[in-house]
Amino acid sequence: MAIILCFLILLPLILIFLKKLKHSKWKLPPGPPKLPFIGNLHQLQELPPRNLNHKYGPVILLRFGFVPLVVISSKEAAEEVLKIHDLECCSRPETAGTRKISYNFKDIGFAPYGEEWKAMRKLSVVELFTAKKHQYFRSIREEENDLLVKKLTELALTRSPVNLKKTLFTLVGSIVCRIGFGFNLHECEFIDENSISDLVDKSEILEMTSMFSDFFPGGIGRFIDWISGQNKRFDNVFSDLDTFFQNILDYHLKPGRKVADSSDIIDVVINMIKKQEKDGDSFKLTTDHLKGMISVMFLDLY
Repeated sequence: MAIILCFLILLPLILIFLKKLKHSKWKLPPGPPKLPFIGNLHQLQELPPRNLNHKYGPVILLRFGFVPLVVISSKEAAEEVLKIHDLECCSRPETAGTRKISYNFKDIGFAPYGEEWKAMRKLSVVELFTAKKHQYFRSIREEENDLLVKKLTELALTRSPVNLKKTLFTLVGSIVCRIGFGFNLHECEFIDENSISDLVDKSEILEMTSMFSDFFPGGIGRFIDWISGQNKRFDNVFSDLDTFFQNILDYHLKPGRKVADSSDIIDVVINMIKKQEKDGDSFKLTTDHLKGMISVMFLDLY
């Protein structure tokens, strides 16, 4: 144990020393002074950047651990980033949480910009979100909203208390399940109204919680995540979500299931996968792509 502790203490110092010997060839933006190893993590309370841009200007370089972060706080700089250099800046940061929930960035929401992302976007525009689908989805939204108004009216007449958060979660969950997953939440065997809000909370944990390896990529970050038990906690949270997504997939692949005339989004993607297997397309959708799509639909619609 003593050897491991010594290793953990000395390794960051060695890495910092080696880094100091290597000067950057790039002209980097100005920023506040950085502490060894942690960078500017100790200055998180001073953010948002408006507390720093008066001193360092509209483009500031911060460093959270070993991860550089450029902060833009002016209209001109934002226009240059979002319009002139948009291709270099359009991908989202890769974190342990988003990697987990997107099945290694296999969904359109978290996938880095590239050929795979372009192929998924094209499939989404051409196959999933057509005018006909949009019209069908509108009727479902209106029907679920009418059911909610009717239910609230009945409760108001009897002066019964209403849990507004649960009611709204149930409304959104009913719409998401019917539009995206093709089943009625009120009649589902593997999920109920009470569980849907718990799954949303767990998905937010994966998206919002920072791991040690997010700030210190590489072996040392993953080792600290493992030794601190954070990896295990993340896996436990993700396990419930993955079970839910797998149940949705099994529901659609169940032998003898009748597909409605207006098939849901998952049915469309499954048909696309089968078609690709026959046609031999260069871009192949996999089960992870399908689960990633289920995940992003579930999270984004909430």
